[in-house]
Amino acid sequence: MDALTSRVVSFLRFPLIVAVIGIHCNLLVKHPELETKSVFYFLVYITMKLVCIAVPLFFFISGFLFFKEGYLDSDLYLKKLKSRVHTVLIPYLLWNIIYFVILGVMQLIKPDTLVILHKHIADFRWQDFLWIFWDISQITGLADDQRACLVGAFWFLQCLFVLFLISPIIYYIIRYLRHFTLLVIGILYFTDFIPEMPGIQCNAIVYYMLGAYFSIIKIDYISILKRIPVQAHILLMIAAVLVSYWWNANNTIYNITDLFLQAAVFAITAYMIETKRWKESKYLVSSVFFVFAVHRLFSASLLSVSSYFVPMLENDILLYLYYIVLILLTVIASLMVYQISIKSVPGITRILNGRR
Repeated sequence: MDALTSRVVSFLRFPLIVAVIGIHCNLLVKHPELETKSVFYFLVYITMKLVCIAVPLFFFISGFLFFKEGYLDSDLYLKKLKSRVHTVLIPYLLWNIIYFVILGVMQLIKPDTLVILHKHIADFRWQDFLWIFWDISQITGLADDQRACLVGAFWFLQCLFVLFLISPIIYYIIRYLRHFTLLVIGILYFTDFIPEMPGIQCNAIVYYMLGAYFSIIKIDYISILKRIPVQAHILLMIAAVLVSYWWNANNTIYNITDLFLQAAVFAITAYMIETKRWKESKYLVSSVFFVFAVHRLFSASLLSVSSYFVPMLENDILLYLYYIVLILLTVIASLMVYQISIKSVPGITRILNGRR
């Protein structure tokens, strides 16, 4: 991995986690009646189209980095797995325990509190304490409950760790199929035939494999994108968003436009870094995992009180600005908790942050 690619990947981490927060602050989820407001809906749709590429890009980057050496033998694989235990698995377990304790305290204070878990902890079966780490829908049997661990956003980490475990299989597929791997990826991407379940998602496999492909075949993805003028990437990005809006019911078109957007994000970031217009903040990069872990505490709380403010905001632009404010407040609150934590308990924070 060359220096520019490394800088691009490092820089993108924080903007991408802000994009994830943008997904979780979507007012249309809490207030579907706002879809009738055409201007607001259009603005939110464009924003959602842009921010929803964040998670696929995280999978792409993860696959790219796991195979950055271009090969994978047993020693390197075990070394990488050991590293991921500290950077992914241990924080994953600890944050789920922290959320569980928070919910337990909330139920002690207010016994009718049934947020996230639609069941009192006092009524838990022994196996329910295990299900909080994998699939909380198994605790209540309710179809509406998330099919993921207690920290809902960590479905990403569930998929990621499964992908780490099967990485030798992915390596040999790419090594022997080489460029035909793209055909396999394309079939998976456009058919989405793999059943979705905790730890397994078709798009997760697709983007992880795509990132792995560029590392294993040793193709300089950024250099290829740089052959196209950055202005063209910007125009393609705008066109992709508009085309997706006009044909939003067509999944194939939606998926194709996503690929253009993702390529544009890498190309524009590379251009801005090379021309020294953008520079990464080591502090913000180091905070990404922690912000990812805590942000739902704030975004969910802010959305829960939005019912008091939304009726007062009849203007579409004001509604959209309110949505942006929710994102900014969530980011700021998450960073404040990170700052307090790293100053007061740096050792514990480092463990919770995956040794970052």
